[in-house]
Amino acid sequence: MRSGLMKQLGPAAVDWRKQMHRRRFQRREVIFHQGEIGDTIHLIEKGCVLVEAYIACGDMAGLSVRWPGDIVGELAVVGNGRRSARVTALEPTETLALTRQTLTELRSAEPAVDRYFLNVVADKLAQSTEQLVDVLFAPVETRVMRALLRLVAAFDRGVHPVVVKVRQSDIAAMSGSSRQSANHALKLAESGGVIRTGRGRIEVLDLSGLRALAR
Repeated sequence: MRSGLMKQLGPAAVDWRKQMHRRRFQRREVIFHQGEIGDTIHLIEKGCVLVEAYIACGDMAGLSVRWPGDIVGELAVVGNGRRSARVTALEPTETLALTRQTLTELRSAEPAVDRYFLNVVADKLAQSTEQLVDVLFAPVETRVMRALLRLVAAFDRGVHPVVVKVRQSDIAAMSGSSRQSANHALKLAESGGVIRTGRGRIEVLDLSGLRALAR
């Protein structure tokens, strides 16, 4: 688990946890929708979620996957109040929900909270910049493998093979490629014994091989 908000709070985490509400979501259950008014931040404790947004053609495109230690929904709470993306549980997921009021009190009482959110924004900006550079300069096959490698971190449970439970269309969106191009890249990796594709899932059989293809 990443070093997250509760670790940043140190001894104060026990008291603040009492003011948070535990939420449980089933696989493929929507946590919140793009465009709706939001006044809650979700700190992921278990499971992982897919962050998606509508694109110009009206389709929903996968942007990233978040897992334990991450937060989602912070832009609506500290920004203009509207959700900038849809967030869906990819597997049974548990979160600690913080309301806008609780977060305001937390920020006033604990200076470490603002530093934490600054780091969160900086981290997400760095990831977005990395993905943009990939789209501009890296071959499509490399981009697809890099997107898949990022997803491995979210789904790795220490069991071989690692099963990545996302659609191939989501990987295409995350790599800035067409679905046809992404499918072609995945088929090449599958023919080399690196992965095995299935309905709504990809099994990573050779992690070292995947890393080599992502270079």
